[in-house]
Amino acid sequence: MARAYFTVDDAPSETLPEKVATLERYDVPAVFFCEGRRLAEYPERARHALEAGFHLGNHTYSHEHASGLSVEAFREELERTETLLEEVYDSAAVSRPERLFRFPFGEKGTENREDFQQVLERYDFRPPDADRFGYEWYDDHHGGDYDWHWTLDSKDWAVDGRDELRGKIDSQSDRLAHPSPDIVLIHDGGIEPELFEASIELLLERGVEPADPLDLLDGGSSDD
Repeated sequence: MARAYFTVDDAPSETLPEKVATLERYDVPAVFFCEGRRLAEYPERARHALEAGFHLGNHTYSHEHASGLSVEAFREELERTETLLEEVYDSAAVSRPERLFRFPFGEKGTENREDFQQVLERYDFRPPDADRFGYEWYDDHHGGDYDWHWTLDSKDWAVDGRDELRGKIDSQSDRLAHPSPDIVLIHDGGIEPELFEASIELLLERGVEPADPLDLLDGGSSDD
């Protein structure tokens, strides 16, 4: 039974409290990667997630493709969202454990990719330890980077209901059977609470063992 580290993109949405309740009910720790524009609209939803014991990460302000951003524009996207994240942590009276970042769409930029990674390093963002995964492709493509890329996409964004979602998850049965731990991608924004819960249920049915994503930081708990 492989460990699964759940990460939730495009937070916070209006229905985030219902999704937090689902994660609590199934005892699933998670990081919510937050868009700054959504934090500006729903700060109290993000604060609720913090107060429930979940983590918040940076997902840029406006959720643009990195390949369309200059280095300065990327830095501004990062900083605007950081300001809002710090405000939410302060309002919840929760100490922020680490700075975590995920690129929108998992797209890290083209000619500016190295520069973006240097910006993340300068702002003290912490990546997952690539050595923890049993996938050579992850280390080849993401090892040494400072952002959080996933290893398993639930495809919740590409389906209309539970049956389609089941098919998408079943199509990744080889990945789910692999002994390596996985960073699982699911979504908040644009996803109804019922489909969000279905993602959790279907993955747990396949025997994944949820664990705190912060355990993936260098020096965190082992997957052995």
